[in-house]
Amino acid sequence: MITGWSAAQVRAAEEPLLAAGQPLMLRAARALADHVLTVSEATSGARILVLAGAGANGGDGLHAAAMLREAGLTADAITAADRCHEEGAAALTAAGGTLHPLAALEPDQLTELVSGSALVLDALLGIGGRPEVPAALTPLLDEVWQSGVPVIAVDLPSFVDATTGTAAPEALPARETVTFGAVKTGLLLPGGAELAGRVHLVELGLEDHLPGEPAVERFEDAEVRAFLPRPDRASTKYRRGVVALAAGSDAYPGAAVLAVSGAARTGAGMVRCLAPQRVLDLVLAARPETVGHRIERADGGDRAIDLAAVGRTDALVVGPGLPPEDPRASAGVHRLRRDLTDTAGLPGTAPGRIDRGVIDAGALAVLDPGDRFGPDVVLTPHRGEAERLAARLAIDQDLPGPELARALAAATGATVLLKGAITLIAPGDGRRLRSQDDATSQLATAGTGDVLAGILGTLLAAGLRGPDAAALAALLHGRAGRAASHDGLHPLVALDVADHLPAAIGSILASGPDGERGVR
Repeated sequence: MITGWSAAQVRAAEEPLLAAGQPLMLRAARALADHVLTVSEATSGARILVLAGAGANGGDGLHAAAMLREAGLTADAITAADRCHEEGAAALTAAGGTLHPLAALEPDQLTELVSGSALVLDALLGIGGRPEVPAALTPLLDEVWQSGVPVIAVDLPSFVDATTGTAAPEALPARETVTFGAVKTGLLLPGGAELAGRVHLVELGLEDHLPGEPAVERFEDAEVRAFLPRPDRASTKYRRGVVALAAGSDAYPGAAVLAVSGAARTGAGMVRCLAPQRVLDLVLAARPETVGHRIERADGGDRAIDLAAVGRTDALVVGPGLPPEDPRASAGVHRLRRDLTDTAGLPGTAPGRIDRGVIDAGALAVLDPGDRFGPDVVLTPHRGEAERLAARLAIDQDLPGPELARALAAATGATVLLKGAITLIAPGDGRRLRSQDDATSQLATAGTGDVLAGILGTLLAAGLRGPDAAALAALLHGRAGRAASHDGLHPLVALDVADHLPAAIGSILASGPDGERGVR
C-alpha cells in the first residue's frame, strides 16, 4: 500500500532530524543522483540540466548535479531566481558545473541549453510550492515542454500543491518523480498524480516521526492478494456470495449484460439479475449461468425489487442502465437505506433491508437529502453525477474532487467512489481517502462503469467492507482495462474489460511471493 502524507506532516517529521543535524539534503541528493545514473541513457558528453529554484528543492538538485559530474556526466543548472541555494551552488561550481541565471539568458541561449540536454531535473519548487507560475518562468517551462526532453521531478513537480494536488496549468509533466522521506498526498490526487509519472520513494528516516495517520492511501498488488476472497475446498456458491443486480431497461438493455458480466467474471458465487424479460433474454444469451428474475415496470413500487421473493442476496447493485423513473431505482435505494433507529432504538438496518450494495447511474438521481446509508453501501458517480447529487444535497458542486467525495460521503453515510482518471474513494465512516490510479484512458467509453458496478457488487457480496471493496474494484477494473487495451495502445469496448478480469486477477495472485494460485 502506498501512503500519502500532507506537507505539514512531512515538515513535522523532518524537524527533529534537522535539529539533530541529520544531512537530509545530501542524502536526498545522493539518492536522486543515483537514480539518474540508473535510468539515464546519457553518455558522458550529454548534459543533465537542473532547473534550480532558490530554496531547499533547488539545493537538492544542485547537489545532485555536482554528484553527477563527479560520476562522469555533464550536469549544469539554470537558476530561476535572483538567489540560489549557496551550498548547492558552490558544490556544483566546485565540480566544474555552470550556473546559468535565467534572467541573463537570451531566447536562443535558453533553447540551446534545453534542447542540448538529455534530461531535465525539475527542482524549482518543493513542498512549499503553490500552483501559480510567475510570468518570468513561463518561457522556461514552455521551452522545456516544447523540447520534448524528459523530465524527472525532484520531490514533486513544481507548481503542484503538495497536499491537495492542485496544479498550475503550465506545470511540467514528469516522466518520473523522485520523492524524499514520504509520498506527498499531492502525488496521489488529481492534478499532481497526472504530472508525477512513476513515483520513486527515497527513505530518509522520517518513518518513525510522521505524525498521526496518512491522509491518503492507495492499494497495490499486495492488497489484492490480502483482500481478494478466494474459494477453498469447503466453498459453495452461497458462501462465495450472491449478488443481485437491478439493471438494464428498454433504453439501455446492454447495461445489464455488462454489469452481470463484471460480477460473474470477478468470481461471484451466484449472480441474480432483476430486469424486464427483454433484458433477461440478452443477459441469459451472454451469461447463461445468471439467475434471472423477471421484473416488469408494471409491477411498480417496492414490488419492483422483492428480495424475499428472489431468495438469498448478500449485496444489491441498483442503477446500471436504469432511468431515474424506473421503479427499481427507488425501490433498490429504499432497500439499501438505513433507518435512523432499529426496534431497540439503536442505529441499524431494519428487517427486510440489506446493508451492502452499490447505487449507480440512474439510481443516484433518486437520492434525497434525508437518505442515510451505511459505509458498506457504495455510491459510484462520475463527476457530472456527483455535481448533480451535490446540488440536491446542498453541497458546493464546484469543490475539488477529494473534497466533493468527502462531502458526499459525510452527507449520506455511504462510501463514495468518484470515478475519473484518478478514482477517489471517500469512506462512509469518515476514515482517510483512497486514491487509485490503475486505469487507462481507453476506459473512457460507454458501459465500462456498468462493469465496475458489477465488480464492486461481487466484492461486497463476498464480505469486503465498502472502502476496501471500492478500492479493490477500481484497481481490478483498471488492470483489466489495461490488459484489454494492451496497456492503453488499443481501443476497447466495455465487455472486453469484463472478459479480461480473470487473467488480470490471476496475474496479480501469481506474482505474489508464494506464487498464490487460488484453489486447486
